[in-house]
Amino acid sequence: MSSSKRRAREEKKKKGILQLGNYELGWTLGEGNFAKVKLAKNLHSSLHFSVKILDKSKLIQLNITDQIKREISTLKLFKHPNVVRLQDV
Repeated sequence: MSSSKRRAREEKKKKGILQLGNYELGWTLGEGNFAKVKLAKNLHSSLHFSVKILDKSKLIQLNITDQIKREISTLKLFKHPNVVRLQDV
């Protein structure tokens, strides 16, 4: 890894920016019982998204894993101009 890439990565760590797959995660937009929603930027397209990060242990504890799977399946099919579209899972 080049020193410039290493410096950029260290700078992001200092600012609290994390990378998850193709997304750079920013600040927390909201929190719920078993999830956080963070601002994210796609590293390839530079488009901004909101990312819902689920706490697996709480999903299992609350016994709602099947409900979440159904929600994802439904959101994948859903296309409406007034509803945010699911981009990635």
